[in-house]
Amino acid sequence: MAEVTFFDIINMIKHLVFIGDSLTEWYDWQDRFPAYRATNLGISGETVEELLDRRDYIRERVRDPSVIFLMTGINNILSERYDITVPYREIARNLTTWYKEARVVVQSLLPVDMPWISNDTIRTINRHLEDLAREQDAEYLDVYSYFVDENGKPRSGLLSDDGVHLSAKGYEVWATVVEKYLNTH
Repeated sequence: MAEVTFFDIINMIKHLVFIGDSLTEWYDWQDRFPAYRATNLGISGETVEELLDRRDYIRERVRDPSVIFLMTGINNILSERYDITVPYREIARNLTTWYKEARVVVQSLLPVDMPWISNDTIRTINRHLEDLAREQDAEYLDVYSYFVDENGKPRSGLLSDDGVHLSAKGYEVWATVVEKYLNTH
Protein backbone atom coordinates (compact mmCIF):
# COMPACT_ATOMS: atom_id res chain seq x y z
CA MET A 1 0.00 0.00 0.00
CA ALA A 2 1.41 3.38 -1.04
CA GLU A 3 2.06 5.94 1.65
CA VAL A 4 -0.01 9.12 1.40
CA THR A 5 2.15 12.21 1.83
CA PHE A 6 1.25 15.70 2.99
CA PHE A 7 1.57 16.88 -0.63
CA ASP A 8 -0.85 14.18 -1.78
CA ILE A 9 -3.39 15.46 0.72
CA ILE A 10 -2.84 19.08 -0.32
CA ASN A 11 -3.37 18.12 -3.96
CA MET A 12 -6.69 16.43 -3.10
CA ILE A 13 -8.10 19.66 -1.63
CA LYS A 14 -9.98 21.74 -4.15
CA HIS A 15 -8.01 24.81 -5.21
CA LEU A 16 -9.91 28.08 -5.59
CA VAL A 17 -8.25 30.95 -7.43
CA PHE A 18 -9.59 34.49 -7.18
CA ILE A 19 -8.39 36.94 -9.84
CA GLY A 20 -9.27 40.62 -9.97
CA ASP A 21 -8.63 44.05 -8.54
CA SER A 22 -8.82 45.52 -5.01
CA LEU A 23 -12.28 44.06 -4.45
CA THR A 24 -10.68 40.64 -4.73
CA GLU A 25 -7.36 41.51 -3.09
CA TRP A 26 -8.82 43.02 0.08
CA TYR A 27 -10.63 39.88 1.21
CA ASP A 28 -9.19 36.84 2.96
CA TRP A 29 -10.64 34.10 0.77
CA GLN A 30 -8.58 31.42 2.50
CA ASP A 31 -9.99 32.37 5.89
CA ARG A 32 -13.54 32.33 4.49
CA PHE A 33 -13.09 28.98 2.72
CA PRO A 34 -10.83 26.92 5.02
CA ALA A 35 -11.88 23.60 3.46
CA TYR A 36 -10.24 24.70 0.19
CA ARG A 37 -6.85 25.99 -0.86
CA ALA A 38 -7.45 29.59 -1.91
CA THR A 39 -5.10 31.72 -3.96
CA ASN A 40 -5.81 35.44 -4.06
CA LEU A 41 -4.46 37.14 -7.20
CA GLY A 42 -6.21 40.47 -6.77
CA ILE A 43 -4.26 43.67 -7.40
CA SER A 44 -5.58 47.01 -6.22
CA GLY A 45 -6.18 49.57 -8.95
CA GLU A 46 -5.72 47.11 -11.79
CA THR A 47 -7.64 47.53 -15.05
CA VAL A 48 -8.72 44.76 -17.40
CA GLU A 49 -5.83 45.62 -19.72
CA GLU A 50 -3.33 45.42 -16.86
CA LEU A 51 -4.71 42.04 -15.88
CA LEU A 52 -4.28 40.90 -19.46
CA ASP A 53 -0.65 42.09 -19.27
CA ARG A 54 0.03 39.88 -16.24
CA ARG A 55 -1.54 36.73 -17.64
CA ASP A 56 1.87 35.03 -18.01
CA TYR A 57 2.53 35.64 -14.30
CA ILE A 58 -0.83 34.04 -13.50
CA ARG A 59 -0.06 31.06 -15.71
CA GLU A 60 3.29 30.56 -13.95
CA ARG A 61 1.80 30.94 -10.48
CA VAL A 62 -1.43 28.95 -10.74
CA ARG A 63 -1.18 25.19 -10.67
CA ASP A 64 -4.02 22.69 -10.52
CA PRO A 65 -6.95 25.04 -9.97
CA SER A 66 -10.40 23.55 -9.45
CA VAL A 67 -12.31 26.80 -9.83
CA ILE A 68 -11.08 30.20 -11.04
CA PHE A 69 -13.23 33.18 -10.05
CA LEU A 70 -12.64 36.24 -12.22
CA MET A 71 -13.95 39.73 -11.46
CA THR A 72 -12.31 42.73 -13.07
CA GLY A 73 -13.31 45.93 -14.81
CA ILE A 74 -14.50 48.34 -12.14
CA ASN A 75 -11.33 50.44 -12.41
CA ASN A 76 -12.02 50.84 -16.13
CA ILE A 77 -15.58 51.93 -15.35
CA LEU A 78 -14.41 54.44 -12.73
CA SER A 79 -12.21 55.98 -15.44
CA GLU A 80 -15.20 56.03 -17.80
CA ARG A 81 -13.59 53.46 -20.09
CA TYR A 82 -16.51 51.15 -20.71
CA ASP A 83 -15.30 48.99 -23.59
CA ILE A 84 -13.69 46.14 -21.69
CA THR A 85 -15.03 43.26 -23.78
CA VAL A 86 -12.03 42.64 -26.06
CA PRO A 87 -9.33 42.30 -23.36
CA TYR A 88 -11.76 40.52 -21.02
CA ARG A 89 -12.56 37.97 -23.73
CA GLU A 90 -8.84 37.31 -24.18
CA ILE A 91 -8.37 36.76 -20.44
CA ALA A 92 -11.30 34.34 -20.30
CA ARG A 93 -10.06 32.54 -23.43
CA ASN A 94 -6.59 32.16 -21.91
CA LEU A 95 -7.94 30.79 -18.64
CA THR A 96 -10.29 28.27 -20.26
CA THR A 97 -7.52 27.16 -22.62
CA TRP A 98 -4.78 26.85 -20.00
CA TYR A 99 -6.91 25.25 -17.30
CA LYS A 100 -9.12 22.77 -19.12
CA GLU A 101 -9.84 20.77 -15.95
CA ALA A 102 -10.92 23.87 -13.98
CA ARG A 103 -14.18 25.73 -14.01
CA VAL A 104 -13.61 29.35 -15.00
CA VAL A 105 -16.25 31.59 -13.48
CA VAL A 106 -16.74 35.11 -14.81
CA GLN A 107 -18.38 37.10 -12.04
CA SER A 108 -20.53 40.13 -12.71
CA LEU A 109 -19.28 43.58 -11.85
CA LEU A 110 -20.78 45.02 -8.68
CA PRO A 111 -22.84 48.22 -8.49
CA VAL A 112 -21.29 51.47 -7.37
CA ASP A 113 -22.59 54.59 -5.68
CA MET A 114 -20.81 57.24 -7.74
CA PRO A 115 -22.59 60.28 -9.20
CA TRP A 116 -20.95 60.02 -12.64
CA ILE A 117 -21.54 56.28 -13.13
CA SER A 118 -24.92 54.80 -13.90
CA ASN A 119 -25.54 51.30 -12.66
CA ASP A 120 -27.51 50.83 -15.89
CA THR A 121 -24.11 50.95 -17.60
CA ILE A 122 -22.79 48.27 -15.26
CA ARG A 123 -25.85 46.09 -15.93
CA THR A 124 -25.24 46.42 -19.67
CA ILE A 125 -21.59 45.46 -19.26
CA ASN A 126 -22.66 42.50 -17.13
CA ARG A 127 -24.91 41.27 -19.96
CA HIS A 128 -21.86 41.43 -22.25
CA LEU A 129 -19.80 39.53 -19.67
CA GLU A 130 -22.47 36.85 -19.46
CA ASP A 131 -22.40 36.43 -23.25
CA LEU A 132 -18.61 36.46 -23.23
CA ALA A 133 -18.50 33.73 -20.58
CA ARG A 134 -20.77 31.53 -22.66
CA GLU A 135 -18.65 32.14 -25.80
CA GLN A 136 -15.46 31.15 -23.96
CA ASP A 137 -16.88 28.00 -22.31
CA ALA A 138 -16.74 29.69 -18.92
CA GLU A 139 -19.52 30.05 -16.40
CA TYR A 140 -21.18 33.28 -15.35
CA LEU A 141 -21.98 34.13 -11.75
CA ASP A 142 -24.37 36.99 -11.09
CA VAL A 143 -23.19 38.68 -7.91
CA TYR A 144 -24.59 42.09 -8.90
CA SER A 145 -28.24 41.24 -8.19
CA TYR A 146 -27.41 40.47 -4.55
CA PHE A 147 -26.04 43.99 -4.14
CA VAL A 148 -29.03 45.98 -5.44
CA ASP A 149 -32.55 46.50 -4.16
CA GLU A 150 -35.78 46.16 -6.15
CA ASN A 151 -35.19 49.64 -7.63
CA GLY A 152 -31.69 48.78 -8.86
CA LYS A 153 -29.97 50.93 -6.23
CA PRO A 154 -27.02 49.59 -4.19
CA ARG A 155 -28.26 47.94 -0.99
CA SER A 156 -27.51 49.93 2.14
CA GLY A 157 -24.46 48.84 4.10
CA LEU A 158 -22.82 46.67 1.43
CA LEU A 159 -20.51 49.31 -0.05
CA SER A 160 -17.94 51.29 1.90
CA ASP A 161 -18.10 55.07 2.18
CA ASP A 162 -16.20 55.51 -1.09
CA GLY A 163 -19.12 53.96 -3.00
CA VAL A 164 -16.96 51.33 -4.72
CA HIS A 165 -15.24 49.07 -2.20
CA LEU A 166 -17.10 46.63 -0.01
CA SER A 167 -17.94 46.73 3.65
CA ALA A 168 -17.50 43.62 5.79
CA LYS A 169 -21.20 42.94 5.22
CA GLY A 170 -20.69 43.33 1.45
CA TYR A 171 -17.85 40.81 1.47
CA GLU A 172 -20.03 38.39 3.40
CA VAL A 173 -22.75 38.72 0.74
CA TRP A 174 -20.22 38.09 -2.06
CA ALA A 175 -18.64 35.15 -0.24
CA THR A 176 -22.08 33.65 0.38
CA VAL A 177 -22.84 33.82 -3.36
CA VAL A 178 -19.52 32.08 -4.06
CA GLU A 179 -20.29 29.48 -1.40
CA LYS A 180 -23.72 28.77 -2.92
CA TYR A 181 -22.04 28.33 -6.28
CA LEU A 182 -19.48 25.90 -4.82
CA ASN A 183 -22.19 23.91 -3.06
CA THR A 184 -24.24 23.47 -6.23
CA HIS A 185 -21.50 22.83 -8.81
